[in-house]
Amino acid sequence: MLDSVVAPPADATAEDTSPGGSFVYWFVLALVMFGIGVALTLVRIPYLVLEPGSTFETEEFVQVEGAESFESPDGEVRFVTVTQRRLSPVGWLISRFRESDRIFHEDELLRGRTFDEQREENAQLMLTSQSNSIAAALTQLGFEVSEPAGVVVIDVVEGGALDGVVSRNDVITAVDGQTFTTVQELFDVLDPRQPGEEITLLVNPPGEAPIDVPVTLTGDTAAFLGVARGAEVADAGDGAVIDDVVPLGPVADLLVAGDRITQLDGQPITNFEDLVISLSDRRSGDVVALEAVRLDGSLVTGDVELGSRALERAGLFNAATQFRDAALPFDVEILTEDVGGPSAGLAFTITVLDVLTEGDLTGGNQIVVTGTMNRDGSVGAIGGVHQKAFAARDADAAVFIVPSANFDEARAAVDDLRIEPVDTLADALAIIGELGGNVDELPTDGTL
Repeated sequence: MLDSVVAPPADATAEDTSPGGSFVYWFVLALVMFGIGVALTLVRIPYLVLEPGSTFETEEFVQVEGAESFESPDGEVRFVTVTQRRLSPVGWLISRFRESDRIFHEDELLRGRTFDEQREENAQLMLTSQSNSIAAALTQLGFEVSEPAGVVVIDVVEGGALDGVVSRNDVITAVDGQTFTTVQELFDVLDPRQPGEEITLLVNPPGEAPIDVPVTLTGDTAAFLGVARGAEVADAGDGAVIDDVVPLGPVADLLVAGDRITQLDGQPITNFEDLVISLSDRRSGDVVALEAVRLDGSLVTGDVELGSRALERAGLFNAATQFRDAALPFDVEILTEDVGGPSAGLAFTITVLDVLTEGDLTGGNQIVVTGTMNRDGSVGAIGGVHQKAFAARDADAAVFIVPSANFDEARAAVDDLRIEPVDTLADALAIIGELGGNVDELPTDGTL
């Protein structure tokens, strides 16, 4: 009996089980999966991540000429950085689940700038920070390092009396023949003047002869908070975005660029227009409860005494005291290359003190420090302290010294690190002294 054979239907397709067909299938599939993997890894999306950077031994960046310098025998003062980078889809997913990272739309961090413009701005801030750091350290040692020389123009009121008349970096030295050398003195001269009064400013453009500039003071529309409007961002509607904070203004020690003001006296603020309206019925001296959100999502709160718009009435939006350097028998320089921003200021100041004096200012400890440094010894708030706290912990710091305005945020980030808040250089030195540093041996009479 013969075996019967049943033929397959005419429309059926036989599976190619040959070795060659199977190889082609899996090879193509592998190529497709590889392409998808490359795309997910290399394609960039409009999101940036802030993640912990590194800590750097600050002493390596300080150079002294004309005076003896000293190496720290055991301990180190270190400043800490934050890394910012653009994300791929895979990078976004990884950072999304890392406790130390914070993801932002690029508009939130760049605020209308390109990466190159952001780098240039940070480089300029670093230069200013270095100058302030050296001045604060030498002042602590008793040297007369600088003296006020007038009020330098930073920004004028758009459409105001000085718009198109004076320029950035012009220096104002007198009102109606009454000379002054600081912003506070200028404010004191202008504050009692009334809207509609005529005054004459003596203005010194760089490299040119002084000129008299007549100004009619404008009316006072609201109390002064001391912030500049930020650019609209992708997810607008959740606060008034701050692009800049006026030095020495009411919120100079509380807010930083990039913060969003979300409440004023308990009333929600959704944009900058809300903020202007909320301030319109308040006057100089009023105290308001302010709430803001930092770039990393942390909450900033504080009671703020509103200032006067005395400078704005004269057409000045932002100005600062201009200093000229005094002659010293030695030079101190801080040389940084790829590090930008002002947040290493306090670390540099402590390091300059350590380098110029004998002994061990650190007490043999690893001390990580962040905070801006002003010439008067005051310490200002910084950004990215959430990420910096993780970097400080990873560096096995004995203590992480932060501005008081950033303490809560740093403490919430890590709980297994000693974190100390400071408002001044003196506060930081007191902490270092408690750790065994020879703070009490620092000279204060202008001699080394």
